[in-house]
Amino acid sequence: MKKEHEQKERARWKGFIETLQNDSEWQPNFPREEIWTNHNSRLWYYAPVNKNGHIPVFLLYSHINKPSILDLTKEHSLIGEFLQEGYDVYLLEFGEPAVEEKGTGLAEYLSHYVDPSIKKALQHSGKDELSLSGFCLGGTLAVIYAALNPHFIRNLLVFVTPIDFGQVPAYHNWVQALKNDEIDIPGIMERIDLIPASMIRYGMRALTSPIYYSPYLSLLNKAYDQNYAHYWFRFNQWTNDHIALTGAMANDIITYFVKENVLMSGKFELAGKEVDLKNIESNLYLISSQYDHLVPSSISTPLLERVSSTNKVAAEVRGGHASLIKYGISNELKEWLHQYSQ
Repeated sequence: MKKEHEQKERARWKGFIETLQNDSEWQPNFPREEIWTNHNSRLWYYAPVNKNGHIPVFLLYSHINKPSILDLTKEHSLIGEFLQEGYDVYLLEFGEPAVEEKGTGLAEYLSHYVDPSIKKALQHSGKDELSLSGFCLGGTLAVIYAALNPHFIRNLLVFVTPIDFGQVPAYHNWVQALKNDEIDIPGIMERIDLIPASMIRYGMRALTSPIYYSPYLSLLNKAYDQNYAHYWFRFNQWTNDHIALTGAMANDIITYFVKENVLMSGKFELAGKEVDLKNIESNLYLISSQYDHLVPSSISTPLLERVSSTNKVAAEVRGGHASLIKYGISNELKEWLHQYSQ
């Protein structure tokens, strides 16, 4: 027994040190093909081994994070699960903004990136509709796009997606100051071309884990398990993989979402077009996480009352903001998607 304990301790410390020294870059775990590009943003196509013939799944991730979390490891991959179910999978990856993209705001992200990539996916798949899956702020973009183009979106899946920005934790004091015009953050953002990825990372860390040591204690506790250590490394790597944000987009996020909270009214104007969430009649599947301190379910679920969809499902999964990656897609969601994708 003593010998086994000593072996486990050696393996634990060896795994801990090797993981911290690992500098390998993330690589996709499933074959993919680039089929569309705009500056550094790309549309990837993943082909299933056995196609089910259903409409494809289009994944829209946040524009401030790299989407590697959707394909973290071979064993923990939402992309892999959709492929296993036989779906053609398309992923829009927002890249580092180039200097010439500095004026890209909310309207431009939708019209220059989301819209042409969705149309490319439809043309590539030979289908007239698709299932649009949005994650976090990517889900917010997906909701707005679905309101503007409801004829393309048969199924709308939103994961830990902020809708009521008035409830976002720790924002109340400065949001009130914004509304009272006591501070002029939009004015500041208008004069910034690109916000570096490091500033995005520090800002997110301040909101979620200002004292960042508990993940390392978790690693030290289970570093003898190579599979756990590999998953921990890739997940920790993703938490630091932010991308720069254009000043124009930061200004729009603050003005439309934080200051005016336009999604709660259900209707607003964007670049001369009316965005009305009542236009959304898609089958809607909304997922929140039980212990998500960044986007609690109360921030996501107001969407259910602002769409015209008659088929609406709200599910809460265990864990935190990114727990869907760890636990995977539920059988209920798989059955629901199969039923409405034929």
